[in-house]
Amino acid sequence: MQKLFGTSGIRGDLSQVSPELALDLGLAVATSLENEGSVAIGHDARTSSPCLKNALASGLMAGGCRVVQFGLVPTPVLAFGVRENQLDAGVIITGSHNPPSDNGLKCYTAEGREYTGSEEAVLERLMLNRSYKLMTWDRMGSVAHRQDVVERYIQTVLQGIRPVEGSLHIAVDCTNGVGSNVTPRLLSHLGCKVTAINANVDGTFPGRSPEPTSETLIELERLVPELGADLGIAHDSDADRLSVIDEKGRYVTNDRLLAFFVKILLQRHGSGRIVTSVDTSPRIDEVAQRHGGRVERTRLGKTHEALVTGEKPILCCEPWKIIDVLWGPWGDGIHAACELVRKLSEARAPLSKVLCDIPDYPQRRIAFPCPDKIKDRAMEIIKAKLATERNVKDVWTYDGLRLNYTDGSFVLLRPSGTEPRIRLYCEARSQKKLEELVNKCTRLVKTAIRAQ
Repeated sequence: MQKLFGTSGIRGDLSQVSPELALDLGLAVATSLENEGSVAIGHDARTSSPCLKNALASGLMAGGCRVVQFGLVPTPVLAFGVRENQLDAGVIITGSHNPPSDNGLKCYTAEGREYTGSEEAVLERLMLNRSYKLMTWDRMGSVAHRQDVVERYIQTVLQGIRPVEGSLHIAVDCTNGVGSNVTPRLLSHLGCKVTAINANVDGTFPGRSPEPTSETLIELERLVPELGADLGIAHDSDADRLSVIDEKGRYVTNDRLLAFFVKILLQRHGSGRIVTSVDTSPRIDEVAQRHGGRVERTRLGKTHEALVTGEKPILCCEPWKIIDVLWGPWGDGIHAACELVRKLSEARAPLSKVLCDIPDYPQRRIAFPCPDKIKDRAMEIIKAKLATERNVKDVWTYDGLRLNYTDGSFVLLRPSGTEPRIRLYCEARSQKKLEELVNKCTRLVKTAIRAQ
């Protein structure tokens, strides 16, 4: 039977992430908790979110759980609120960076950590087998509402991050998402002058696509130098992602931003384990080695699983997502934005200077439309064609196919776990080599898809 959980929870359009599915997930979560306990629900502003919220709550209560409704909150606030209120689990309803027609469901543990693959597998078996335990009329769950979780989150962030010194002007693009109610306020409380755009919450996302890429942040790139701002910050719809524009209006590549966080956390801890995803740049390894860190890679969307295996990491990260373990075991674009602003204030220098010792290699990310049912067959063709590549140092196959070349460049081809696409990631030490890799792989992917 088709797998329900993908790279990051369950995600898809309304035919996939339906009220029936939300009801089933609620029953599965309740059954996995032995039909007791308290479970938080939060949601983004997508038009289907209120419907899914009610269906999910019905399943949880039918399974005997007490539902705590957090309302319209970013994903990091949901995770924080579960831990803060000592609840047994939490579920966020969000399509994240997907288009407004999509939505999703993602579960969090009592400590605020996203469910691991094995924990999701328990829920999936219950849902596919429909092996729920329903409560009798006298053991049904209840519902309560918490209105203060956003305020508690803001207060707690401010307790751990000092106000900025001097005057920093920050431009924030909230993509009409739920971060609109949090990030501009937090930055203002830190002492920044804030200019916010796309900051009215609207689940149709009229301002721009929810995915914060260089292609979607053109307005912010123009606005930062026009305003004379020191920094541009952007989120996706649920604010677990962070993208950055420097003072000159240039998009900071995600791997470079991650490498910067590797540097500042290693400087704070002295040494430590860094866990990052399969699609990240060797520049992360270079910076970590320079500052006494050790880098491990894992599947995309699963860096949080390192929190339950082996030595506790100091940082889990993937493009756009940063888990600062000392703050919490969840990806948090809002907290990361505040940390970045604080470091910029301490450095008393523009971001372009602050990042000057972080390597900046040319890279490209491309998504090719590909129906889910032919992804695996297309990937088999791609793997066969690339099997004879020359000058390859090593090959990783635990999440798609990544070739690491002897000259430091790499290509990664993998089927998306959240959308009907095959994704291509390329990086090289020169623009010429990058274009060669992109052109070759683009032809290969298109040929493989057409062959189905």
